Amino acid sequence: MPSDFDLLRPLDTEPRTPSTVDVRRAITDGHRRVRRRTGYAGAALTFVAVTGVTIASGALDHAAPGRPTPGVDTAATKSAPAAPAPTSCTVQQLAAPRNAPKALISGADPEGTYFVGRSYPQAGGYQAVIWHDGAGTEVPLPGDEEESLTDVTTTGTAVGWSYLHHKKTPFVYDDGRVSQLRGVTDGSAEAINDSGAIVGNDGDHPVFWSSATATARRLPMPAGAQAAMAVDIDEDGTIVGTIDNKTPYVWLPDGSHHALRTPDLGGKPAEGRVFHISGGWVIGVVNEAGGGQASGKARAKGEIETARWNVGTGEVQVIDGLDGMPDAVNAQGWLTGIDRHTGAVLHADTSTIELPGLAPQGAGTLADIANTVSADGKTIGGQSDDANGVIQPVVWHCR
Repeated sequence: MPSDFDLLRPLDTEPRTPSTVDVRRAITDGHRRVRRRTGYAGAALTFVAVTGVTIASGALDHAAPGRPTPGVDTAATKSAPAAPAPTSCTVQQLAAPRNAPKALISGADPEGTYFVGRSYPQAGGYQAVIWHDGAGTEVPLPGDEEESLTDVTTTGTAVGWSYLHHKKTPFVYDDGRVSQLRGVTDGSAEAINDSGAIVGNDGDHPVFWSSATATARRLPMPAGAQAAMAVDIDEDGTIVGTIDNKTPYVWLPDGSHHALRTPDLGGKPAEGRVFHISGGWVIGVVNEAGGGQASGKARAKGEIETARWNVGTGEVQVIDGLDGMPDAVNAQGWLTGIDRHTGAVLHADTSTIELPGLAPQGAGTLADIANTVSADGKTIGGQSDDANGVIQPVVWHCR
């Protein structure tokens, strides 16, 4: 399950009225007092081998042709063609269906043509939404409680979840129709790739669907693991997630699976969690390990750092300057996050591009969050507070 500090960011994306207490500034200031300026850990690191678990080669064969040779740690997804990093971005507010006063974007396809998320209708509650060519359409997910769409393909097939009979239930939206995904009794669909493979969770077990009509299959977990979650799937079928809220993990298309190595932080061992993968690049967070089975918040020591892994090379980098939790990554390895001094940014290795919001809010706030970034870095989706402090769906156009 996500740790307490990982849960703080999603909670802060919810619509809110102006408050006299800046929760995020208090958290950031506290982190800054103990922060170690580690910069880039540029040395290549090997993966940690996980023993005691064997599965047949091809057991996770849900990818497109071109899977890796069994037993070889290579990323089947090829790096995206090199593209120059943008130098500036402008923000555009998207309209929510039926003039809903609040909405946000939580996912997008790799090309940045479709966006998904949810709105908050005038009468209250939640409503799943898909945007295409700037126009939003409500998606009627069954259920009477919270709901959202989380990811979408370049052809507009989207996945998400809704509470149905008081249980979280995964759904797929395809060609105007909503269908419940099979084989999960209480869980969610988190991501879909352009081959139609879907990953999500059933309680404390990570699962994948080879297609929108397939039955969910549980992903294998290492010996001794008590819980795991799958969060994203790459175009080649590589799946990433976290074991026991402390071990970054990868399931490869050839059926093998293992932990991702966490770097030493100031000479001390670390633990971590991962959030997204694209083009073999994985983003997440790391922090000093400790506390055994304690909760994530109690176990974490020192500052939470942004981390980026390369599945093909085994390299892991700790990236300085962000508030600790990256929000999206593309096939170039560029990522979005919150810069402590300026706000939402696109970090493109050699440059950092500021993402302006709908209204100036000042550094140290979560007024603007970039939740998606296209493969070329030119289209970024997310959310921004307007002049009244109301959350709105936005797209940043970069050049």
